[in-house]
Amino acid sequence: MRKRTISRTPVSIPAQLTFLPIMALLTIFVTAAADAGILEDHADNYRWRLCPASRFIPLRPGYTDDSIDRKATEIRSDTTRLVKDGLSQFTGDVEIVQGKRSLRADMVTYDVAKDVFFAEGRTHIWEPGITWSGQSAAYDLNSEIAILDRGQYWVQNGRGRGSASQISNDRKADITTLEDVDYSTCPLSGEDWQLSASTLKLNHKSDRGSARNAVLRVRGVPVFYFPYVYFPISDERKSGFLAPSYGSTNESGVDVRTPYYWNIAPNYDATIAPRYIQDRGTMLGAQMRYITRESEGQLEFEYLPGDDLKDGEDRSLVSLQHHNYFHQRRGQVALLLNNVSDDRYFEDFGNALSITSKRFLDRRVDVQYQAPRVFARAYFQSYQSIDENLPSTSEPYRRLPQFQLYLFPPGNRWGITAYLATETTYFYRPESLTGGRIDIEPVVSKRFKTEYLSIEPRVSIRHTKYLLDDPAKVFDDNESRTVPVLSIDSKLFLDREFSLFGKAHVQTLEPRIFYVLTPHVGQDDIPQFDSGLYQISFRNLFQYNRYAGRDRVGDANQVTLALTTRALDAKDGRETFRFSIGQIFYFRDREVTLAGQQPEAIRDRESEIVAEAAMDIGGDLSARGTIHWEPDDSRAERAAVNLRYRPRFDTVLNLGYSFRRLGTDVKQTDVSLRWPVTDRWTVLGRWNYSLREKESLETIWGVEYESCCWGARLVGRRFLLGTNEFSELEFENGIFAQIHFRGLGGFGQDTTSLLRRGISGYADPFD
Repeated sequence: MRKRTISRTPVSIPAQLTFLPIMALLTIFVTAAADAGILEDHADNYRWRLCPASRFIPLRPGYTDDSIDRKATEIRSDTTRLVKDGLSQFTGDVEIVQGKRSLRADMVTYDVAKDVFFAEGRTHIWEPGITWSGQSAAYDLNSEIAILDRGQYWVQNGRGRGSASQISNDRKADITTLEDVDYSTCPLSGEDWQLSASTLKLNHKSDRGSARNAVLRVRGVPVFYFPYVYFPISDERKSGFLAPSYGSTNESGVDVRTPYYWNIAPNYDATIAPRYIQDRGTMLGAQMRYITRESEGQLEFEYLPGDDLKDGEDRSLVSLQHHNYFHQRRGQVALLLNNVSDDRYFEDFGNALSITSKRFLDRRVDVQYQAPRVFARAYFQSYQSIDENLPSTSEPYRRLPQFQLYLFPPGNRWGITAYLATETTYFYRPESLTGGRIDIEPVVSKRFKTEYLSIEPRVSIRHTKYLLDDPAKVFDDNESRTVPVLSIDSKLFLDREFSLFGKAHVQTLEPRIFYVLTPHVGQDDIPQFDSGLYQISFRNLFQYNRYAGRDRVGDANQVTLALTTRALDAKDGRETFRFSIGQIFYFRDREVTLAGQQPEAIRDRESEIVAEAAMDIGGDLSARGTIHWEPDDSRAERAAVNLRYRPRFDTVLNLGYSFRRLGTDVKQTDVSLRWPVTDRWTVLGRWNYSLREKESLETIWGVEYESCCWGARLVGRRFLLGTNEFSELEFENGIFAQIHFRGLGGFGQDTTSLLRRGISGYADPFD
């Protein structure tokens, strides 16, 4: 039987021998630890999220007894020789344990005279998150310099690993130097990429690192060489170049963006991004972010001098977003300013249909204040029109300004809820009707509620006064209107237990009756500054007023009958099925209309029947659908259905169809997917197709390759820009490539936002 020598005296010197310098290895490359933390969260979802831990990583020794103080140092060895003024030796499978840190070596020697420790022969060191294995290690207590020779290391959580011929750590200067170092997250059996450097210096005081002669190799082939690299070694933000992005489109040619990150202060930073566009020129882009105790914001700027495709015209964009709190955060100010140089800016430089189809840029200042019984708001809103075909008289009105005040009386006497809503707005539009509007609306309601029944009557009176300036003399300078509104909202809740797909469920039955009575008050002499007809939907069947805004209060004597039924899992309450159907029945014709509204719409005795359904089966297959049925014509006016199949976190298939009668019928299909075809290869795409025009509105195709230590993505896209001066559809084509090394970073054009928008449920494997 081996003789073991155990010392339980708290000794700090042997522990300090190795642990501090090894911590430097954890931060050789900044993204290693960051990637590991994110990726570990989804390890069960992705087979190739991280490479499996190497079987060569030695197991860390621990304390022999759980009762030992974790601050104490325990030394175990076959033999021990303690000399007061000479060399003290621990030999034969020496193990030193201190908390979560451990050391194992064939021999550990302490030179009392020189105050130097030596560890020799198959030396292993365990630090939280990292393991080191080498030939020998030495630590000088006087100079506080530690040297580790010819070793390998493993970053445990991130699966990063590498080797170094020597690691030197100067505790006084707080600098670690590594010679002939390399790093990879790939397994030894398939080292697809490796980053190496002749010298790596880590300054722990400044949290900065530098490397000389850094080379990135892919399959052993050098692909990038950096004579000198300067980078951060902590989570603290540091200035430096970010990964460049590359792309190409048929309209502008090659597009290269090289961003530089500038860490101005802990609460200020900026990203300066020169952008080379082959057929247009060089664009300067910048983004500045700031945050203080009471405010935060972002300023963006883009400038392209002399666009070669636009007759040398200067192109620019400026955007400012600011948010500020005041008075103990009861009040807030939101500021949004946008400006572009010309109407086609987003068509030429935007990369999404939602951006290229913009017609107006919003500019606004929003000031709000909320107290226990008061809510006040001041709102200033203007626009920049970027639709060259839109006349100024068709632009939306500017609000310069709008004031809102809501007053809530104290208490809730007899269960009555009451409040007063007021609004004062000045509307302005060049060469058009302008003027002010004052709106006052007191509201009183009371809810009667039991476990299965809820009835809430509500009464309001809306008084509106106009002070107008009409160059065309169509409207009088002074107009006013007073309209009372009565409503009763009643809901019934019933439920029963039943079995669905072999599981216990609870089915609910929720009838709802919503009645609205509003007398007719003539409003033809009142302008339309901000009013519009609500689009019918199941939710909008229960509106007090069929018009949005405050210029119209629709006369009504109507009742909405609706029914909702749900199936809830009895175990966890998850909704597995829901079906809702409803319709409005009108007891008289409506007389209040908007300009251009069809008379037939106000004479119908019932609205469209609106039905919605949703179903989830086992989490893999789900379906959503809506239909609007016109009872007079016995036909569907609008319908949409969406199916989603998601058997795994990284696999999704969406099928969609939508139909709408709007002058000419609109029929579209939408298919999108992310589908692994092998363990490493995945296809992805989207096809949004107009059946009427027989034209693809947007097409995305792509492939992703993903191993446990690197991945690549190639995406092509064709999307609708808009129409030209001849009303012909214009499209743009683009192709984008990206490569990502786990634990290091990515290069190329980031298409994540594009794919998430186009493929519902898309999961980025490189996150």
